[in-house]
Amino acid sequence: VLAGAQNYMRERKDECSFVSLRDVERAMRVMLWFYSNIRHFKPKSNNSPHSMDGTTFSLILSLAICYRAKLEERESFDRDISVRFSNPLSRINDFTILQYEIERCQQLILDEMAVGPNIAKNNALRENVFMMFVCIELKIPLFVIGKPGSSKSLAKSIISNSMQGIRCPDGSILQNFKQIQIMSYQCSQLSTADGIIGIFNTCRNIQHKTGSNVLTACVVLEEVGLAEDSPLLPLKVLHPLLEDSSYGSEDVQDLQGSPVKPKIVDENEKRVAFIGISNWSLDPAKMNRGIMVSRGDPGIDELIVSARGICESSVLQETSPKG
Repeated sequence: VLAGAQNYMRERKDECSFVSLRDVERAMRVMLWFYSNIRHFKPKSNNSPHSMDGTTFSLILSLAICYRAKLEERESFDRDISVRFSNPLSRINDFTILQYEIERCQQLILDEMAVGPNIAKNNALRENVFMMFVCIELKIPLFVIGKPGSSKSLAKSIISNSMQGIRCPDGSILQNFKQIQIMSYQCSQLSTADGIIGIFNTCRNIQHKTGSNVLTACVVLEEVGLAEDSPLLPLKVLHPLLEDSSYGSEDVQDLQGSPVKPKIVDENEKRVAFIGISNWSLDPAKMNRGIMVSRGDPGIDELIVSARGICESSVLQETSPKG
């Protein structure tokens, strides 16, 4: 199945064609993570219209995150991959089964989040929140690419406000996952490499002080595409930072200009989560070090869903009793 996904992506004519063994390694990590947490995501067999084993279910979600999310047009991928499931995996008789399970899990996570009023739970928001949730938990770099209005920054805010670990409301599945702390860095043509290194080291220190088993610190580079046009080439430091969150000597400075020498003894403790938000794609050498989710122009159906969701939220607000 993974070989089929790799071959499908290589046949694309855009940046989706740049795949490597990193994608296979990430897909296996994501699959094992879903399998170990399957009780939170997979309904009991008597409540699900589709019967499949846990390995197949975990693989479907892994493919959705590591391969499918890169594509603007997904149905062709779903059709191609669904026929590749065979023994010992459960057979997928219809590609819509993949779509159903992926969308159901995305909606499950979004329903656990604290979404404010006048916000429509459309496809873009649902997918962005799901991708950020998984990638932050696993500390896999994520690039969210899409035009303005595709719920990129909104998803980041919802994740930041909702993922509070054991402080989440009783009964929420989010209690079973780590608290996150997001630190944002606004990129521009004046961005510097020192500024980007500083934000990574600040997150490392926060995570080390609190404990990486309790909290995951996440660096968010807003409008990271703007920094690509900088004559200072600040994004040159991203390659090592995305590999292990470190760059060169430990004698770097934090955002206040103070020397930073974090005493990191565990590789996972040193690594922090990363999200790059951009209106356009970066060069493949950077994006191949993480997972990419690409949002195209919304279709008519999605626009209708968005408008209906906003209107329904407004009506509920107006009809709710005043305290």
